[in-house]
Amino acid sequence: VSSFVFLASDPFEGGSLEEFLSGVVKVYGENLLRYKGVLYVRGTPQRVVFQGVHMMANGELGRTWGKDEKRSSTMIFIGRNLPQDLIVRGLEQCLVRT
Repeated sequence: VSSFVFLASDPFEGGSLEEFLSGVVKVYGENLLRYKGVLYVRGTPQRVVFQGVHMMANGELGRTWGKDEKRSSTMIFIGRNLPQDLIVRGLEQCLVRT
């Protein structure tokens, strides 16, 4: 069992991220023991809070970002034999570079 953290200061493009994470869960769900995060999604004034266990994932809107608050995303993945490089590259491709 291992874990890794993904950090980003650029916003995610919501549709791309949802599609990518759905694919990761579908392919690696049995090995995804736990995953969670707080996300900065373009065009969404609130934090997006997501969590999951194996193939069961849930996302919901959290509190609104503060006016002067620095927005960022933090995601944690815990699992067995997860392809960290592939997941990180895929997440990076879902970011909107500012």
